[in-house]
Amino acid sequence: MRSILISLIFVAGLYLLFVALAYVFQRNLIYFPDQNLLSSQKLDERGFEAVEIASSSGALISLWRAPSDQTKPIIIHFHGNAGSLAARLPLYQALAQDGAGVLAVGYPGYGGNIGAAAEDAFYEAAQANYDWLVKQGFGADRFVIAGQSLGSGVATWLASENEASGLILEAAFTGMDDMAQRQFPMLPAKLLIKDRYRSIDRIAGIDMPLSWIHGTGDELIPFAMGQRLFDAAAEPKNAYPIKNGGHNDLWSRGIDVLIRKDAQYFVSRR
Repeated sequence: MRSILISLIFVAGLYLLFVALAYVFQRNLIYFPDQNLLSSQKLDERGFEAVEIASSSGALISLWRAPSDQTKPIIIHFHGNAGSLAARLPLYQALAQDGAGVLAVGYPGYGGNIGAAAEDAFYEAAQANYDWLVKQGFGADRFVIAGQSLGSGVATWLASENEASGLILEAAFTGMDDMAQRQFPMLPAKLLIKDRYRSIDRIAGIDMPLSWIHGTGDELIPFAMGQRLFDAAAEPKNAYPIKNGGHNDLWSRGIDVLIRKDAQYFVSRR
């Protein structure tokens, strides 16, 4: 019995150590930034420029392409948790090809930006980018807020705090706490997680049209989780289930066409 008790204490100790390590290093399990940058020449060749967005912690770099005329939307885009803006430039070019403006938001700790990745830091960056557009003289009635994966949590927060013509969510989740519990079922992840991104608590109060895009075969964020978020949203709303679509292949399946179409519709109906 004594040896059994010692074994149980040892296993419990290992478990508590694992829980403690998961808590301390949890942001390393959520955020996967790289620091890649594009030269001004390469950006210019693709019709974009790097702009400095003032925040309380210092200047953040985002990518910007102005709209071609006054009838076109301005898409404020929040990318997922891995990489940087540089790797996604083809996506932003696709969004802009009909003449829409695109502001690809640079996160703290990503792409050479100062600061560290965290929920509150991302929200501050989102608001700073929104305010920058307003200071450029653009009206909120032309803004369409779009978020991809992790960025859906930031986009939903921004839409809950500001006016815009519409919200577009790609591979969205209900909350990071729900995701963490799914990924680490043996841990009390919902209690441990700091950055919660509780979109499910905000979505019903957002007063703008919603488009939701999700792959039915998403291996990371289950389609059913995205469906739960969509069901909680107010009308008007459109759902675009991408048959057999995974988490990282939706752009290869042409969803930029859906995003451009709905972004233009949101702005035209105002």
